[in-house]
Amino acid sequence: MILASLAANPPSASRVISPYMAVFFVAFAVAIVMTPVMRWLAIRNGIVDWPNLKHKSHIEPVAYLGGVAIFLAWIAAISLCYFVYFGGPHTPQAAVHIRFPFSIIVGAAVITLTGLIDDVYGISPRVKIGGQFFAAAMLAMNRVGINLVDQLFKIIKVPAPDWLIYTLGAVVIAVFVIGGCNSVNLLDGLDGLASGVVAIAVMGFLAIAAFVALGSIEAAAQGKAVDPTYDAVRIVMCLAILGAVLGFLPYNFNPANIFMGDAGALLLGYLSVATILLFAEAGGQGPRLVTAALIVFALPITDTALAIFRRTMRRQSIFKPDSQHLHHQLLSAARRSLRLGPNASVKFAVLIMYALAAIFAVLGGALVSERWRYMAAFFVVIFGFVIVSAYKAGHRQVLLEKIRKSAHAQAPADTDAGADAPLPDQGQASAEPKSASSHDASARHTA
Repeated sequence: MILASLAANPPSASRVISPYMAVFFVAFAVAIVMTPVMRWLAIRNGIVDWPNLKHKSHIEPVAYLGGVAIFLAWIAAISLCYFVYFGGPHTPQAAVHIRFPFSIIVGAAVITLTGLIDDVYGISPRVKIGGQFFAAAMLAMNRVGINLVDQLFKIIKVPAPDWLIYTLGAVVIAVFVIGGCNSVNLLDGLDGLASGVVAIAVMGFLAIAAFVALGSIEAAAQGKAVDPTYDAVRIVMCLAILGAVLGFLPYNFNPANIFMGDAGALLLGYLSVATILLFAEAGGQGPRLVTAALIVFALPITDTALAIFRRTMRRQSIFKPDSQHLHHQLLSAARRSLRLGPNASVKFAVLIMYALAAIFAVLGGALVSERWRYMAAFFVVIFGFVIVSAYKAGHRQVLLEKIRKSAHAQAPADTDAGADAPLPDQGQASAEPKSASSHDASARHTA
């Protein structure tokens, strides 16, 4: 029966994805409608970034509740799994409900709520990390990603008890969630940057998900036992995120009239990581697929690695914001070398970052069919280069600061007083709008 169906309808990426396109359209429609609604609510209640022409480019209050609109769009699309029958690629003649992991939904709700509280009132980094730990625990309870550790032990042919696999798996999940949430958080420094980069990465995830589903179809046609449970979940997850982000992006692109805030940045980081961990459930392909997905998501990871090294070498808290991120460097180059205006320089920097994200997405998608050892080697080379570059950049910055302090100590006190003043931010609330300094609740609620 399956062979006859495949002969009549040869498997393709379009055939795998098309049954679930309703998810994308629902997410996009809800985001495009709810984003201006949330903007109105934010401005009405003073949950905004107020204009400050000395350091910011926007000339009107910019709302912070875009992340809530993204969450509402995503959850609306995911809800279809419980009410709509989808014709899956493994059962062409049948329609089924998709068993979407409820733990992912709970984790997304907790992450969004944590970010929302920070956007409205401001909370400490420890509290935000606590919310991320809870979301990671929800994934671990549903064993989303636990199989990654199990498969790694099998690859190295070392037997391990179940308790050890689960414990290490929970640690890996926590590292992934905290790293993913904060990588998008750190990247959210220019209009449309984080949302656009995540959208491009999710397109890469969708391509990998389609590749896996096609492999399951072929395996089923050959009479092999396959578990298609997560094939549909991965595709639905990608389409829901993509629809929600693309519905929000027109409002967030420069010049933005709404920011996603912590609620959106943490949510998109969490959903990206949850998608990556879902690839660990693809049988024995888990390590290979997770590595490919990490390469797709390499731009936020790279920016975060650079920030951690840079701040560590300065002996600063890794949560302390600065203006040395990749997008800030591009922004500075656009203003000084290309002599672009404020809005044009923001667009230039964002589009270059989009191009870099697309390169990583193509690389990850292209490598998905390779053996895991080759992919692991590629992954190690890329991030080894990133680590060394981060060390060199941090070391150079430390030396420059020492030279500058020495020069200031020898110069008269009233000369060149503003030499160390940071560059004004362009197109976004702050260099890192998630920092405590950019979430002053009292400033938001003043007249």
